[in-house]
Amino acid sequence: MPLWQRGHGHTFITAHYTYILTWIILASILLYFQGGITYTDALLLASGAATQSGQNPVDLNRLGVCQQVILWMVAMVTNVIFVNSLVVLVRLSWFRRRLKTVAGEVKAVVRGDAYRDRGYGTMTRSTTPDGRNAIQEMNAQDLYGDESEPQPINHIAASSTGPRITFDVAASQRQQLHQKAISSLPPFMWHPSIASYSDWDETQKDELGGTEYRALKTLFFILLGYFVTFHVLGAVSLLCVILYHPEYGHVVDEIGAPKAWWAIFTASSAFNDVGFTLTPNSMASFNKVPLLLLVMTFLIVIGNTGFPCMLRLIIWMFGKVTEETSRRREELEFLLRHPRRCFTLLFPGPDTWRLLGVLLVLNAVDLAIFLLDKQPSYNLHNDKGYTWLINGLFQVASTRTAGFTITSLADLHPAVQISFVVMMYISAFPTTIAMRKTNVYEEKSLAIYSDAESILTDNDQGTQTRRNDLWYHIQKQLSFDLWYIVLGTFLIALAESDRFPLFSVLFEVVSAYGTVGLSLGYAWTESSLCSQFRDVSKLVILAMQVRGRHRGLPYALDHAVMLPYELHQDESEDENEEGNGFGWRRWIRRRRSDLSSLLSVTDTEENEPEPLLG
Repeated sequence: MPLWQRGHGHTFITAHYTYILTWIILASILLYFQGGITYTDALLLASGAATQSGQNPVDLNRLGVCQQVILWMVAMVTNVIFVNSLVVLVRLSWFRRRLKTVAGEVKAVVRGDAYRDRGYGTMTRSTTPDGRNAIQEMNAQDLYGDESEPQPINHIAASSTGPRITFDVAASQRQQLHQKAISSLPPFMWHPSIASYSDWDETQKDELGGTEYRALKTLFFILLGYFVTFHVLGAVSLLCVILYHPEYGHVVDEIGAPKAWWAIFTASSAFNDVGFTLTPNSMASFNKVPLLLLVMTFLIVIGNTGFPCMLRLIIWMFGKVTEETSRRREELEFLLRHPRRCFTLLFPGPDTWRLLGVLLVLNAVDLAIFLLDKQPSYNLHNDKGYTWLINGLFQVASTRTAGFTITSLADLHPAVQISFVVMMYISAFPTTIAMRKTNVYEEKSLAIYSDAESILTDNDQGTQTRRNDLWYHIQKQLSFDLWYIVLGTFLIALAESDRFPLFSVLFEVVSAYGTVGLSLGYAWTESSLCSQFRDVSKLVILAMQVRGRHRGLPYALDHAVMLPYELHQDESEDENEEGNGFGWRRWIRRRRSDLSSLLSVTDTEENEPEPLLG
């Protein structure tokens, strides 16, 4: 049965849309009331920050500092890394909820057994006049309630007029039942004084949650450190470079921004792949500062397309410098062995290498095409060779995600412009396809994209099989995205066909849907082409940005949580036993079922003692 039919619905994609749209609306209101722009432009600016598209309908140096800070903050909290780190926190909350459930179940058993040990070892059974068992009318809460102690069964028999039978439950039989779970559960779980979840400390939660629970906590701190560290290092590096090259400091001075704020905003824009700049001509004023462009290229890559590769490298490096026998090493190895179980954007080793190879090939092809352009307006060919090459590397890295430019794209060769359209369209493909291809843990889907996508019918054998080959995922992604591009281009062409060339409109739509932010611009302006669109066309661009930000995301995530003792129970059971092991929940159900059977003997067995089944 599909996950959404089990009560989860399209929970993840709905929550993601709600989160992004909330920030867009909130930021647009704040931007608008600061003054100086129309509400449509405020919406488009907010959308550009929240979706990492970065198409600017107005020059950002015209905005007030408060408005610039709003854009900076929105880009931070809607960053792909930040949002997926929140998913880690959600998964930790699922773990804690599961731990709390287990605590309640164990507490019920502990209380029930302690109550029987105080003298209620004799249990009775009675029938009502219509022949039903009285115990069947009794809620399970009366036996194993979490909030109140269970009542002795004797009071049922005292209030009944039907036939009754009594028997003793042997202590050894109760002990035999306990041993099936005690061997796997931590000892503290069976102590009555701390069997409540509220009494646990974090060490006890770690003990019951096991390696996966601890690995998720470790991963969250790695992600937090990753996010903060590279933001800080990027800002400090850019500030040092601009101070080291005072001849370019006047560029920042001319826009009226403090150098420290320029460095913070630009580094954040690069790492978050937004593409906003305080300088109106993007990074064209700095195209002869190779060190600055190298720093920004690094931030662009590790903040988006190269993030899965960089994250796995960092985890691997931490594992190498951690003691082999430590718990931390165990957690790091779990992240490397079961990456998709823990994080959406962490992949197994072979898939990570494959992703890295695809990124290198795509960038190499795009770089070769870009460097072949010999347009006179791009005058860096006469400079040192490495400056020309670094400019190409920066532009290619920006083309697929960030949207910075070091020259006017309208002056480039048409073949280069077409290659940019293709690269913007497939910008998210490598990571998205890697997510879909690795969407399996122990033969179960970690995320749900669509029922038809994950399950296909084999006509020859009449059985359902899962398609997981690479070409299949590429086909699905191509067919899924294309009609949005066509629809957006068609709508804007209806409104703007008398003002702009169709290719320029297509370029703007693909840039919005790919959440890149590149634009061919408009004569005598430094802002994006969409700044000249009518309001209805700007709203179409906004819709393209929002939809593009959510392409490739699953409808729902797997909510299942498996604690270590459950895995141990399943592995220790006989493989031929039906159900392949019962785990804790099944043990609880079986214990209660045995008790019900004990109290529901048939009339032919009324004169015989009923054993408590193991």
